[in-house]
Amino acid sequence: MNVSLRETAATQKVMAVEVPADEVERGLDQVARNIQKRASLAGFRRGKVPLDMVRNHYAPVIEQEFLDDALPRLTQEAVEREKLQPAVPPLIREVRFQVGQPLRFEVQVDVRPQIEARDYKKLRASVERREIGDVEVDEVLRGLQEDTAVFADLERPAQRGDVVVLDSVRLDPNDRRLSSTRARNLRIQLGAPGVLPDLENGLLAAEAGQERTIAVQYPADYQASELAGKNVRYLVRIRKIQEKKLRPLDDNLAREVFRLDTLEELRSRVKKNLEEQEQQRVQRELEGKLSETILERNPVEVPPRLVDYTLEHVIREAVRNEKVDDKLVEELRARYRPGVERSLKRELLLEAIARQEGLSVSDQEIAEAIDREAAERPREASRIRARYHASERREALRERLLEHQALEWVVKAADVNEERAGGKRLVVPASG
Repeated sequence: MNVSLRETAATQKVMAVEVPADEVERGLDQVARNIQKRASLAGFRRGKVPLDMVRNHYAPVIEQEFLDDALPRLTQEAVEREKLQPAVPPLIREVRFQVGQPLRFEVQVDVRPQIEARDYKKLRASVERREIGDVEVDEVLRGLQEDTAVFADLERPAQRGDVVVLDSVRLDPNDRRLSSTRARNLRIQLGAPGVLPDLENGLLAAEAGQERTIAVQYPADYQASELAGKNVRYLVRIRKIQEKKLRPLDDNLAREVFRLDTLEELRSRVKKNLEEQEQQRVQRELEGKLSETILERNPVEVPPRLVDYTLEHVIREAVRNEKVDDKLVEELRARYRPGVERSLKRELLLEAIARQEGLSVSDQEIAEAIDREAAERPREASRIRARYHASERREALRERLLEHQALEWVVKAADVNEERAGGKRLVVPASG
């Protein structure tokens, strides 16, 4: 195989590949022999058709199978020979193939730009940290009360404050039940915020075992767009009327539900969790602001094929690989493209910072990252570990960890003004 390389753009190279005719012939012959094993023609038993008859009768199939196997394999060999690192799968084009002649084709290889990041040291940023006090802790504890509430069955009609347990199904204009809308064991607390007035009025005085038809007028700004502004009728069957009882906020709640000795210990745990969440929020805000500053100071051109390839991947995830019409795909491309381009520019700049500062990720750090991911999702641990057996997956993880290291470096080197709620300011100077 002969390969010649030329550069057509700063981030694009083209390989002209030529495979000698005798090598092509050997490949075609091998494909023909594989087909011969399963071929059957009139007058011959399966697997006993002469090779020259197989070559003649199955010529189009043989040639297509040969190209399907040879083109990606030869492309990979050429990429490795030229020591290229494609940013996206190489594009095979200009295939010229004729039996008895050399196979010729071109491969377009788009690579990530090698850029130099500038002005990323000692950046300035301001963030505000929210103080965690008794008010915030009490709010969480009230939520825990709600989550651990017990429900007692009542032998009377439903009143405001009661919980109605029901099954429901939507009705069409002809009173036919729409089976795809069935819902079972819904729990609705009458008088609770967010319960629509028509639904609450339709359930007041309901009793266990009853069936009722309830018409609900949804507001125009209702969050479920398919219901917004519509009048919808439901057939409901009442299963239970219940009273919701909140557990007292005391040591018993801490022991029985959270396996802590005292309520004060539970309060301390809640406060610690809130402070950790706030620290994570502040860190994300700080990283976002510093990333924006770096992007503003470092204009970057991203290879168009890298943008398109990443964009298609994002869209497939957004639609969960389901088939959607072309109009929606174009709308999604227009919506997601700016974000994809910005994300790729950020990646490229963080890669450059990591390279310029001599940062690296060891195999041990990759193994530890995989262990953490498996520990966070124990039920999927074996699948997670199996996924990282593939070298490309491990390299992708290495790149993510390296970008994270680079961003941590930028944060540590920054001058940060941290303002606490209430106006108190803490200046965090750049390290180093």
